Amino acid sequence: MLQKFLDDFMAFVPLRFPGLLDAETMESPLVYDDYILLTFQVSGNFTLEEVMDMLEDDMEMILLYHHIPSHATAFGHSTCAYSNPAFGRMFKINARTDADGRVKTVQATLFDSLEQMCGEVCNDLALHDRGGHYQYRKEKSDVLLDFL
Repeated sequence: MLQKFLDDFMAFVPLRFPGLLDAETMESPLVYDDYILLTFQVSGNFTLEEVMDMLEDDMEMILLYHHIPSHATAFGHSTCAYSNPAFGRMFKINARTDADGRVKTVQATLFDSLEQMCGEVCNDLALHDRGGHYQYRKEKSDVLLDFL
């Protein structure tokens, strides 16, 4: 079943984001029991805010957070967005800035169940609660409502 999700994702998503999610720059998929992790090297020159806008506006994804570990550096600012469970697709996308404040790597996680996806989205949020601060953060209770 995960292979079908991967095929559907690769047929649909890279066409929406040329330069961001390109099959030519994708590393070999890491396949686990409940999910597939895809890593893309970004060929375009995007800020984190541009990536967030693309995910939210072009893909109608739900923004989970915009996390800033430190204002002293542009490195490590991150975002996560997840597909709307009502649309039947089950994936989340994570992006992080490098030292120059640009996104060079994007990871997509494809899930085989809504329960697994909900748990991983909530876990992602909890991991970022440990340090830094948020420019934007969706409350866990609101996340859980998305999966009902």
